[in-house]
Amino acid sequence: MTPIRVLHLDSERTWRGGERQVLELMRRQRTRGDAPVLLAPASGALFSRAAAEGIPAEDVAMRGTWDLASVLRIAQITRAARPHVVHWHAARAHALGAMAAVLSPGPKRVLSRRVDFPVRGSWGSRLLYSLPIEAIAAISVGVKDALVRSGVPESRIQVIPSGVDLAPFDAPFDREAARRALGVGPGTILAVQVAALAPHKSQATLLQAAALLGDRCPTLRIWIAGEGELLETLRSEHAALKLGERVRFLGFTSDVVTLLRASDLFVLSSYLEGLGTSIVDAMAASLPVVATRVGGIPELVRHGETGLLVPPRDAGALAEALLALAGDPERRATMGARGRVLSREFSADRTEASTRALYEHLLGEAPGCP
Repeated sequence: MTPIRVLHLDSERTWRGGERQVLELMRRQRTRGDAPVLLAPASGALFSRAAAEGIPAEDVAMRGTWDLASVLRIAQITRAARPHVVHWHAARAHALGAMAAVLSPGPKRVLSRRVDFPVRGSWGSRLLYSLPIEAIAAISVGVKDALVRSGVPESRIQVIPSGVDLAPFDAPFDREAARRALGVGPGTILAVQVAALAPHKSQATLLQAAALLGDRCPTLRIWIAGEGELLETLRSEHAALKLGERVRFLGFTSDVVTLLRASDLFVLSSYLEGLGTSIVDAMAASLPVVATRVGGIPELVRHGETGLLVPPRDAGALAEALLALAGDPERRATMGARGRVLSREFSADRTEASTRALYEHLLGEAPGCP
């Protein structure tokens, strides 16, 4: 099998789901024998993690949508590396990469689209999506539908769901010992959310739901793992609602696997969500899920089977769903077992294989000289 040379462009500096997907993809491409190279800001988390694993990485500042110095650098690297494919992974990377592709044509151009809102109607966005591109890899049917509604030709869109590394969830695990180490008391029902503290994750709705529950389920605790720009705002809301120890902010959590496997259920309160790989993690940990019916989430959470779906920004419905599962351990176990089976369909290995198949299709099954 001929190795495929791929330039991956990611402009983000934070460590979120999209950057995790890029790293998982590059890991598996390298294992397969392909040759991934990352173009990203050296100050970003993805750059440092990739470099630490020996994945070739080039520093490209990508300071803004019209950073012409970065456009020229991307074009220069592209001409020198002669990749078969350039793969863009974020909006700014798309904009800069598309302009660089005009200066250094040749490689096939692929964009990963991870958000479920329509393409913005500005002239800049319309221009961007009119520039040459061979394929858009949408992470869910929900994302694909949003693109089609925006006027993007359906023929250019391939649905390739995000995936997670399932191996850590298959390792032996002492759940009771983990709960003791985390300080989870006997009889506590622990609901966990793992998400950036960002507006579209709508943690404020979750706090309001916790307040509405009041003392109806005194054993329920909600822990929110993640960091972001809304931390102080959410802490103020937490204090105003007098939630005390019923809701706890954990900050950045490096061992998400242990946290999930020690928990009883998972909750995601987003009002926008392309897919939600944190849900896949939760299902791999055999957790039932309470989540909102938005974007690609219903492709993961089968209502009444692997979890419960509620309308976005509806604190009352979210509270009732949490209460329903917190009070029914048998239902939680049944839903968690079904979710674990479904999670096998959303592995990082499958994502890489589907991405590779897309590359091969664009290259005419066998990569030639770009």
